[in-house]
Amino acid sequence: MALRLLHFADLHLDRSFASERLYGVGAQRRREDLRAALQRIVERAREAQADVLTCGGDLFEHDHVTRDTASFIVQTLGDAGLPVLIAPGHADPAVPSSPYRYLRWPDNVTVATHEDLRPYRYANVEIWTAGFMRSDVPEAPLRDFARREDGTHLLLLHASDMSQVPQDVTPYKPILPAQVQEAGFRHALLGHYHDARRSESITYPGSPEPLGWNESGRHCTALLTIGDDGGLQVLLEDINQRQFAQETIDVSGMTSIDHVRDAVEAMREEKHLDGAVIRATLTGERAHSLILDPQVLSRECSDGFAYLEFRDQSRVSHDLEAAAQEFTSRGEMVRKLVDHKQGSRQEEQAVGRALQLALDAFEE
Repeated sequence: MALRLLHFADLHLDRSFASERLYGVGAQRRREDLRAALQRIVERAREAQADVLTCGGDLFEHDHVTRDTASFIVQTLGDAGLPVLIAPGHADPAVPSSPYRYLRWPDNVTVATHEDLRPYRYANVEIWTAGFMRSDVPEAPLRDFARREDGTHLLLLHASDMSQVPQDVTPYKPILPAQVQEAGFRHALLGHYHDARRSESITYPGSPEPLGWNESGRHCTALLTIGDDGGLQVLLEDINQRQFAQETIDVSGMTSIDHVRDAVEAMREEKHLDGAVIRATLTGERAHSLILDPQVLSRECSDGFAYLEFRDQSRVSHDLEAAAQEFTSRGEMVRKLVDHKQGSRQEEQAVGRALQLALDAFEE
């Protein structure tokens, strides 16, 4: 076997999670999940008997990384027992104030603190890599790269495959699969896209743990094997222990907190959400007896989840017939609106919504 390599990217250690509106204990536990993920990655590399461990950038977030976390990275990778090659990305650029610069890294860890592509040799394979030296690097790294004819060459970068840019992702270091092949690379091991994906010439392992509510794809390590005959295989293996999910629970007809708790438990079991980070939106028309306090609900229903947050968009169900019998301004308002519900279906729906809003206002 010529080479066995384990690749990961986009761990984002010390992420703030403010963009996901996770704060306090919830955010701190997610940061602990990211540390645990790095330890699992190193252990997986050992179990796979990998010859080298590669990182495609965004190992940590430069704007938030603490010295304690930087020391944790150094120790964890230093204890890996195999060579480690890191290509800094746009979130962890090798700027003068970066841990990549001010810390002493173990002999087995190499950080590509250069913008030009340079080769690093492992067994009979050359891995070409370059790092971000600042957070905004627009240039295309393969534009002027001279084709490699002899030997086996891999590409390690934090870069954007422009043939498959995910929605709402800002491209950095644009490349195309055809450029990878034309430059003579057997395969490109990349970072930047947070959902795992692979093609004939490019692999993204995704972030080891999902980092937000919209990251519903796979989160993997990539085990690349090059045989003595030159054959190449890439195996994506899921590594995450958490998942982020946004769910909706209809509380129509429910009359107590116990009903809501039962619905949450059924959702967890049906959708296999044990240990997940959940944002649940409550909808529908609830009974007057059902008083919903999102914070209380989170405490009452959080068993089995890593984090559970409720958003209440439900409405109190109003008895229109009883309200129409009242000799009050509220009753008069209901009678007049009900008289307008004799038109088209669309008009009836609009009047129905107006009735609910008006009655909600009276309740307040």
